[in-house]
Amino acid sequence: MLCVSCITFLVNAQPTIEVNGFGHLEYEFYHMPDTDENKSEFNLGEHDLFVNGRLNKKISFLSELVVREDKKTSSGFGVSLERALIRYNYKGNHSIHIGKMHTAINYWNDVYHHGRIFFPTIDRPLNFDFFMPIHTLGVKAAGYNLGDIGFGYDLQIANSMASTDFESEGINFSYMASARIEPVDGTRFMIGYYRDFLHHNTHGPQAHSGTYHNDDYHGSIAINKFCLSIARFERKLELLNEFGYTQTATDSLGRSGNITNYTYIGYQINQKYVPFVMMDFIRVGAKELHVTRLNGIKFSLGMRLEFDPRCNLKIQLEHYGGINSISDVPGMQRKYEIKFQLAYAI
Repeated sequence: MLCVSCITFLVNAQPTIEVNGFGHLEYEFYHMPDTDENKSEFNLGEHDLFVNGRLNKKISFLSELVVREDKKTSSGFGVSLERALIRYNYKGNHSIHIGKMHTAINYWNDVYHHGRIFFPTIDRPLNFDFFMPIHTLGVKAAGYNLGDIGFGYDLQIANSMASTDFESEGINFSYMASARIEPVDGTRFMIGYYRDFLHHNTHGPQAHSGTYHNDDYHGSIAINKFCLSIARFERKLELLNEFGYTQTATDSLGRSGNITNYTYIGYQINQKYVPFVMMDFIRVGAKELHVTRLNGIKFSLGMRLEFDPRCNLKIQLEHYGGINSISDVPGMQRKYEIKFQLAYAI
């Protein structure tokens, strides 16, 4: 039975809760000339329930629940808890975050969640399919908008990429540190560093490297990742460049250097039409054992139609392929694609 003082506290607390929903629908057609494969399909994208609440002046919480494709279930859909964290603002703009959160190693992973309406392009950068520690479960100290240059920092200790939301492998942590400045509204310069160690080259839900993961190697691997982000989303010009360098080390082949770079440039016309171009590059080293060895480049030409702040349509023409001058690792298979994405928020 609740005591009178407890009931009084619950009544007087009056937490503020905001609930938002995000989703998207897509159509894509692609042609792969090397295998003469064609595909045309409509698909139901991710649907995201985003809950943000404030318990009092210092404590707030955030959760993100996503329904998306899961071929392991009978319905073809699965539910995933993408974020669940408590934030304690202990002084000014300084805070402690505890729980499952996005790894704030670069601009994209720090700013965008699963609501595709906010993405400048239809797809995430290629880096997210290889080396990006997207989520993590642990503790983070952060500070934002400090001083005249808008300095910010994130310092994090958390479970390894090999862990799940329920358990970790042995005594093993990952470490992340990032810093940014925002000298004017809409502009950010950001650097990030991430270190991890995988005892058996396994990967859990905290990373999205499953598509290109190297399932043949089961030894230990050390990962050091560096990111550099330049972002400008102010008035008409939109610019985002995400550079990443990932170094892995194994006892068998030694060190491998891997480079990724994503560049997006858009221009707003009448605040409703945003034509854009995008180039995405990746080169996985010849000694790499964590993921599949390949090199690839992706070009996109697109248009974003902003019908409303809660609804937009993106159209992209895309080309994937390898780079002929790189011969020490295989090239990505050629692919031509057209995509339509309708994204919305409620």
